[in-house]
Amino acid sequence: METMHLSITKLMLENACFLMQRDSMVAWPLICDPTSRVLDWLRNFYGNTGLVEVKYSEIRSQFENCLAEGCPLLVTDCDTKQLAKDKRFRDAIQSCKQFINGKLKFKITVEDHEVECDPRFRLFLHTTVEPHIVPRHLAAYTSVIYFQRSRADIEETLLDRFIFQEKSKLEEERVSLLQERKENLELMEKLEKSMLESLSSDIRLMNELPATKKLAELKKQYDETLDSQERVESNEATNTRNRELSREFARRGAVCFHVMQYLREVNPLYQVSYHQFQQLYDSAIAHSERAQRAEETLEKITHMAYTTFARGLLERDRFIFTLLLAIEVEDSLGNIGPGEREFLVSPNYSAVVMTKLGFTQPPDSKIVQMKKPFDWMHDDQFHNLQVLATHFEWFQEKFERMLKDGREMEWRMLCDNVEKEPENMPLPDKMDSKDFAPMKRLLVVHAVRSDRLMQASTVFIHRVLGKKYYGDMGLDLSVMYKQSAPVPPSTLSLPILLLYSFEAEAAQSRFLDFSGRRQAPRLMVTITDNSQATRSKVRKTIRKAIAEGSWVYLHNAHNAPNVLNSLESFLVEKPNPEGFRLWVACQADPEVIPVRLLQNSIKAVVDTPKVMKDSMIRSFSWFEPDILKQSSRPEWPVMLHNLCFLHAAIQLRARFGQGGWNCPQDFFNIGYSCLQEALAIVQNEFKEPLTSVAPDGSQNSRSVSYNGIRYMVAEIVYGSHVTDFYDQQSLCAMVDFWLSSGALKRDFEVKGLKYRHPQAFFNPNVRLNTLIQALDGAPNHNLDVPEGCHIHQTIVDELSATLLGDDQYVFTRLNKVFDSMPSTLTLSHKMFPRPPTPFDGPAQAGISKTSNNPSVVHQGVFSTASYATHKIRFKDVELWQICNDLLQKTPKIGNSSKSFREFVVEKIRKLPGDYPIFNDFIMKECEILHQLLTEVRNTLTTIRNACENNVMGDQLSDHYLSAADDLYHLRIPRIWCKMTGTTAPPYTYNAAQWLRDLEDRWKHFEKILSMGRKAMPAYWLGAFFNPRGLLALLKQEAIKNYCGDRSGNFEQFTFQTDTTFRDFGHLLQPPPEGVYIHGIHLWGCSIEKTTNEFQDQASRQGYAPLPVLHLQCYPVNEKPALQEPSFQCPLYASRIAPRDPIMEIDIKKEGIPPMRWALRGLTATIWPY
Repeated sequence: METMHLSITKLMLENACFLMQRDSMVAWPLICDPTSRVLDWLRNFYGNTGLVEVKYSEIRSQFENCLAEGCPLLVTDCDTKQLAKDKRFRDAIQSCKQFINGKLKFKITVEDHEVECDPRFRLFLHTTVEPHIVPRHLAAYTSVIYFQRSRADIEETLLDRFIFQEKSKLEEERVSLLQERKENLELMEKLEKSMLESLSSDIRLMNELPATKKLAELKKQYDETLDSQERVESNEATNTRNRELSREFARRGAVCFHVMQYLREVNPLYQVSYHQFQQLYDSAIAHSERAQRAEETLEKITHMAYTTFARGLLERDRFIFTLLLAIEVEDSLGNIGPGEREFLVSPNYSAVVMTKLGFTQPPDSKIVQMKKPFDWMHDDQFHNLQVLATHFEWFQEKFERMLKDGREMEWRMLCDNVEKEPENMPLPDKMDSKDFAPMKRLLVVHAVRSDRLMQASTVFIHRVLGKKYYGDMGLDLSVMYKQSAPVPPSTLSLPILLLYSFEAEAAQSRFLDFSGRRQAPRLMVTITDNSQATRSKVRKTIRKAIAEGSWVYLHNAHNAPNVLNSLESFLVEKPNPEGFRLWVACQADPEVIPVRLLQNSIKAVVDTPKVMKDSMIRSFSWFEPDILKQSSRPEWPVMLHNLCFLHAAIQLRARFGQGGWNCPQDFFNIGYSCLQEALAIVQNEFKEPLTSVAPDGSQNSRSVSYNGIRYMVAEIVYGSHVTDFYDQQSLCAMVDFWLSSGALKRDFEVKGLKYRHPQAFFNPNVRLNTLIQALDGAPNHNLDVPEGCHIHQTIVDELSATLLGDDQYVFTRLNKVFDSMPSTLTLSHKMFPRPPTPFDGPAQAGISKTSNNPSVVHQGVFSTASYATHKIRFKDVELWQICNDLLQKTPKIGNSSKSFREFVVEKIRKLPGDYPIFNDFIMKECEILHQLLTEVRNTLTTIRNACENNVMGDQLSDHYLSAADDLYHLRIPRIWCKMTGTTAPPYTYNAAQWLRDLEDRWKHFEKILSMGRKAMPAYWLGAFFNPRGLLALLKQEAIKNYCGDRSGNFEQFTFQTDTTFRDFGHLLQPPPEGVYIHGIHLWGCSIEKTTNEFQDQASRQGYAPLPVLHLQCYPVNEKPALQEPSFQCPLYASRIAPRDPIMEIDIKKEGIPPMRWALRGLTATIWPY
């Protein structure tokens, strides 16, 4: 196998045993090979047996021909789900023994007819899916082989490749030694056989001199062969030592490929073939002997692998890849210890794993018994540090010295510093020494500042790999063009795959620009359907382009999956000339793009980055080179900066979900084309000279019309995507903020962000590259905060903060990748031998303090860290106990001696006044609450009884099983949330707190039933399931009182709200006009407690509780607030509820224009979530 250049590592030999036993098979092999490496293996091993290779999607008559002629058949890229149902292969797969044991020809059924088969036929099935995805009934009739290669296997193969490419003499010597050893072994076997024959004959050696001489001659030859074998082994040892000098290059390549192949766990779109990586590796190690240091070659291997693979990743997943690459590079250098990966994901997860591995402290140890040393330190911070010291020996001494020698100030600067960046600060106790690996530093920072985990991880990447491994990749089509060229002896060029989420026009624009600069002839095909006519059209176009040596561009190719499956067959019909290239633009959908195409193409994602800094850099890099010459005005570069910042801020705001825009989905379609349209408008206005037509027809000079620019950009360009009125207000406010004369000044600064224009934008005769470098100098992550898009940030409350949730997204998926990787000395699966089965619900891993935030919790995936957290949380708590505790907290309403309806009716009858409609509304609200509490009590009782009687499972309905699953995972059952309507809390809301809220609702209803409409001092809108109905009744009463005896049509009525200084607990009487309402929360400002005035500042809770509001109803034209400028703030049920406003609240503050509140995205809710 070595002479055939086949790997002989242990795992590969085990796989080879199954593939080489072609005459003793009991079932055809179904080879699961995600990287398609086995194809080269089979071609090399069975290349001389007439092996026929065909893709599953293109198989026609080849199968029947091979059956009849007895040729081995390799079917590649099988769709296992379709194969399991394929009638053509059913009999052939089930008749394997008949082929193996048969001597004569026989017949089997292929689909609807019989075919005479030669028993020499052999079938090899290849698929890129993993074994657990293969359907059971297919796996039952095949021999499923997982042809997965470990990092050690890849390392050995790449080492052989390096020696073959760069040290050919060493490789030639190794091959000759292998051949000589093989010949020696054969000769020794022959000599041994001859000597045994001589000794076992009837001839008496003492009497037969010729026989004795012959035996002596054989012995002499045997001894000479042994001496030769010893010499070969000595030379092989020398050869091996020389080979080992190059192992570090192979190890680095193996690390890169190892990381690349497992990223498919994040998204099936990220497929990589070993063949393509090998070409990349060959290019990286070419002329390595010319490098002055080995580090240069290692850097070249790493960077080429990174740039080639990372440009084909979606923006959010690129950080996962870079961080994983940095971790595995450190691991290959011996700088990662057991449990450290797990601690990076979640400290509690690491504690579970390390305890199972035996790395822990006894319960009575000083570290375990230690109490929190400082009052200012949070409990979570101390807990994480204690976990780190309990399970990691390298931190134990530093943990014990926390209280000694005045180290408190050093720890406080790290743990409690908001102004500075803790990830860049020196660690206490000299933990920044060279002996302290970057991973250990990252774990310490994670322990005390989980809110800075993304920033600390970026610093870790910089220290391990370098600064160029983070940030926007750019889109260099010239490099992709070179990489797609045919590599001899192949004559096929690789397709260039331009992937996008929604910006199809960006892909087309980049292609047209690049082909224009290269002056390449091009043929463009826009694909709209999956018909046979479309397939024929594409095939003819590719044939024509191959004949002419031109480029083909397939636009929206995802509309025709059949075309994507057939592209390879179109390309192999004729040799591809040097000038031919195939460009394919399609959506990044792994369900549509075949794996074969993903593995054998040059890929790039063309979407505009959503990260602020990267978005601005990409925008400037896509500008025309002469863009700065389009205007001679000194503020022109600053205007370009503001336009790009505005474009990035609009997209960033959409990433915050409903915390940024009411309808964030409207802004997902905003791409580079919008920036181009806005640029054209601004560019036209900044040309000189600017003139306008006077009444007499003459041309008069004029200044720049910023109002015109703002209107066109806000209403026409970006506003065309907006469907929500309040979003349009906020958009106009953002455009007004950035596209104004004041925003072009040198001292202009974004409040709360501390960001100013880079100085280079004010330099005369500045170049475009200089501006890009100035933008690149901005700190990473600093702009990707709420203040970057003019939203106020939360100071204290993590559960109501406005967050992106990138850390939850990244590290739960990083955990999922670790789960799929094979065990090593530093990565153990002893605690969880198999990855847990995912479930429909939020991940429970405590990545950071904000992991349970409603806008963050659903961004994670369920993996072993969530499973470990779940196990710890319920170590002593059972489902029975949960139900029993909640039953005791479920409020009891009504009177046990009467039905609930009778109880409410009796209460209403005793109320003074004549308010039948209002009373009916209150009765309906009470009935909804009663139905909800009845459902809660019945569900909890049923589940508790089932636990007592051991009747869980199929003896309970899906309704109760779903509720039990939610309760067991600390979620409020979804059926309860559905009954609650728009006021439903997030699933992660505490169930006991929710029951207390329901009890408070009933108390409010009881008060209404006792006092009646006329005497009720104030209403809590949060108590009502339909607060809009209450407001409609109040408006109806106001209209009735206003009309009096008058008749006819009246103008529309509206509400006016006035903020009072009163506390609702002290209200005893209702107002003379209107009503008092309370329990409203404002998001986007704070309220001064002494004056009850609104302030344009962040609230420490995330929301500002409004004091009592006086609500009155007026005709629209008679509303007193119209005489003063005010902002109409929409009121919603909650921040997670549908964006249908219940009413509008008047917000006014002297000195603050109303558009400022629109800029902040000011909203109000009746529930604080």
